[in-house]
Amino acid sequence: MSTIYVEKLEIYTILGIKQEERENKQKLLIDYWIETDISKAMLSDDIEDCVNYRTINKEILSTVANSSFNTIERLLGVLLDIIMQEASIEKATVKIAKPGALRYAKNVSITASRER
Repeated sequence: MSTIYVEKLEIYTILGIKQEERENKQKLLIDYWIETDISKAMLSDDIEDCVNYRTINKEILSTVANSSFNTIERLLGVLLDIIMQEASIEKATVKIAKPGALRYAKNVSITASRER
């Protein structure tokens, strides 16, 4: 098993329950890890044997940019659903950080995983 790691996607979206959060897009930082077997791709050098993380990333970017969830937890679930659509992925982990969500804290982040 190998891990693909996408680090610090910076996306602006509506996320939160306060009036200000519902009216103004805020920055989120998203990391995600994809666990999959890449042994065939390591031998073949064929893109068809790889997880297409570019396609996954585009869907994540589009979904987040156009969403307006109340909670990080719900957004985590949606992003895990997107990643796990790819049949060859055994496990996915997503971390969403919301900078400035708490006074005196750099970020508030939540991490969740899903596996087959």
